[in-house]
Amino acid sequence: MTIIQPIKQAMEQVAEPVLSLSGVTKSFGSVQALKGIDFVAYSGEVHAIVGENGAGKSTLINCAAGVLKPDAGEIQINGSMAADSPSLVRQLGLSVAFQHPALSPDLTVLENLRLVRPSLTRGEANTILSRVTTEALAMTLDKRAGGLSLAQGHVLEIARALTSQPSVLILDEPTEPFQDPEVRHLFSVIADLKKSGTAIVYISHRLHEVMSIADRISVLRDGEMIETRMAAGITTTEIIDLIVGRPLGQVFPQKAGKASGDPILTAATLSGRGFSDVTLDLRPGEIVGLAGVDGQGQREFLRALAGINEITSGSLRIGRDTVRASNVAQFRALGVGFVPDDRHKEGLALPFSIRENEGLGQLKEISVAGIVSGQREKKLAEEIHASFRIKAPSVQTTVASLSGGNQQKVLIGREIARKPRVLLIDEPTKGVDVGSRSDIYGKIRGLAADGAGVVMASADGVEIEGLCDRVLVFSRGAVIAELTGAEVNDERITEANLNATGVRQNGSGGERKKPHGLGVFAASDHGPAALLLILSILVACGTQWLNPSFFTDFNLSSIALLTTVLGLAAFAQLFVMLTGGIDLSVGPLAGLAVVLASFLLTEEPQFGLLGGSILIVLACAVFGLLQGALVELLRLPAIVVTLATYTGLQGISLTLRPSPDGTIGDSFMSGIQYAIGPLPVVSALVILGGFVLEHFLLNRPIGRALRAMGSNPKAAGLIGIDRVKIGVMAFTLSGLFAGLAGLLMASQVGIGSATTGVNYTLMGVTAVVLGGTQITGGRGSFVASLCGGLFVQTIVSALPFLNLEAVWQYWIVGACTFAAAGLFARLRRKSV
Repeated sequence: MTIIQPIKQAMEQVAEPVLSLSGVTKSFGSVQALKGIDFVAYSGEVHAIVGENGAGKSTLINCAAGVLKPDAGEIQINGSMAADSPSLVRQLGLSVAFQHPALSPDLTVLENLRLVRPSLTRGEANTILSRVTTEALAMTLDKRAGGLSLAQGHVLEIARALTSQPSVLILDEPTEPFQDPEVRHLFSVIADLKKSGTAIVYISHRLHEVMSIADRISVLRDGEMIETRMAAGITTTEIIDLIVGRPLGQVFPQKAGKASGDPILTAATLSGRGFSDVTLDLRPGEIVGLAGVDGQGQREFLRALAGINEITSGSLRIGRDTVRASNVAQFRALGVGFVPDDRHKEGLALPFSIRENEGLGQLKEISVAGIVSGQREKKLAEEIHASFRIKAPSVQTTVASLSGGNQQKVLIGREIARKPRVLLIDEPTKGVDVGSRSDIYGKIRGLAADGAGVVMASADGVEIEGLCDRVLVFSRGAVIAELTGAEVNDERITEANLNATGVRQNGSGGERKKPHGLGVFAASDHGPAALLLILSILVACGTQWLNPSFFTDFNLSSIALLTTVLGLAAFAQLFVMLTGGIDLSVGPLAGLAVVLASFLLTEEPQFGLLGGSILIVLACAVFGLLQGALVELLRLPAIVVTLATYTGLQGISLTLRPSPDGTIGDSFMSGIQYAIGPLPVVSALVILGGFVLEHFLLNRPIGRALRAMGSNPKAAGLIGIDRVKIGVMAFTLSGLFAGLAGLLMASQVGIGSATTGVNYTLMGVTAVVLGGTQITGGRGSFVASLCGGLFVQTIVSALPFLNLEAVWQYWIVGACTFAAAGLFARLRRKSV
């Protein structure tokens, strides 16, 4: 039963709540995540929700935000019933800044903001960002979200939540990656929002923050609302007792005495990107903390100790072994364990089970004759599962379904189970509730007591003070203070930060150089188009120099028409690849269009040339729609569906035309091939269409949604982008453009041939990849893809004039495709 004990102040509340949950329940299989939740939030008030990981906070948020549909109960926003649609909920006045920012990494900062408010101007976007961010976390509107730091990503997430001017703002662990200046700035923003009448729902594990900012506090435990009180009427100790259901006792284990013995890790004047001249001797049993304002080099140094970041000067020894190369496998073989601060990107295989994730840490130990022993793997996982009290039905549970804190336990448990000589941890308790932190601290101290050394970076000064024996304070890439014994306290760390006067040196320890303007352009979506156009011109001019017959109107017109066909096939492929899928049916579908043209576009067409053409393109679009429905509604992999239809379409074409037959009318072919000079009119129209589609992709909401879905499907869904609608649309457009490509092919071959067009599947993919499209989705360009088609067709057309065999076509195009994919990937990594 829900227990609500409002005190007199709450009972005297006369204003209508702007957010109201009444009797809300939600179950996942046999697990009841929410049990009849009652919750209200009032205008101009900060209402904090606290509870352990797995208590139901995220489920409650997702129900209120329209991400999940409750099994029972009512949710009202500003007096209106909420819908199970994030976009509709946002229209009612509720916005959420999620704990894991729901950003599309391939979209720019501005584009991410415009996903929820398409009409947002650059000036308005800058105003919102400047309101939320600090100087240390400033970002430009044209920076891609994938190139932002973790803290900047949280800033952008909060800014986006504010773009819709909500009357209810939910902040889920908003300060996790922030340092004290950013936390204070966010609190000032919240104070301003309160004054303007916004209701703030604040979720955090940092109780000192909750106590400093909340007007009202609700405690969730095991899916039940245990108690709601005014903040002024409850203490931190009482909150902790309510959260865990028992007195917590001592949070931090007792520290060890002064460490002795030979160092197990020695860094001597170590330098690398972001840090310089850092010296550290780590001894058995010692826990050393790395502190400082975010971005001062402590994390770069920690990652260098793990073999991830490059060491440019100085020396590093692990035990008696000198390490010279940055090689993670070598470091792990020497006994170094590492827990990254971003468990999703670098720590865990989210689709894998707990058992599989734990097994990844000790593949050699759980294998027999090179084969993983399921029994050993299960035993290892169950030991970690029990030791860390991970809340999950079994070790077969997928990690993606766990709460953030339990995911962190899986990650730390895996590294500690390896019994490393040195354990490196970046933010050990990020997203972990107060009831579980004590367990993790105990495990870390226990590992040290067994003779290991621990180096940890943390933004939590209380955590550093309570757990570490010694602390190195970083500023501008260098260690500015070393604190030991009684000096290790939050006040001294803060004092060292405030008194920092060092200047970051140039060179290896300096700031990362900004990429050159030319490099930025080459890494952009339009850079490949310029490069491909230049290469095509060079190939054409070189061929003309060797054979003056190349630049004839007839040959140039043929190149233009064939490029137009390939460009349309590339457009068809690009629509699907932008969503992260692939359409293997493009070529056979275009071939089917040729076969249909041999029936409908004869000398005496039954429906007329225009009518017959429309019917063919419409049939192809309907086929694309059906494919999209199979992929999105049945959740079948695109490659599986389109591989099946690849074969099926060829079968249909062969059934209709077992052998080449059916003459396509001369009037249709001459109309398609009509040219002004060497340029066919249809080619000019397709070039124009490419620029129109490019504008659609970059500047229209639906185009932005298409890229967002490919960039990060889960994040796109959280902000209300309809995955099914976008996916079906992409396949429908793919079918439509494959049909258009087929019509142009029909004008080239003049007869219904079932095998025509099959090769255009791979040729279309080649053109798209040459154009710099990201095969995982999110990035691509219609103009660049068209230029990719031009480059391929120019090479193919040049070979006969150079007296080279057709086999050279495959060698040259294949090599160029491979080189382009590697070049663009490298340039984009550098430009981030």
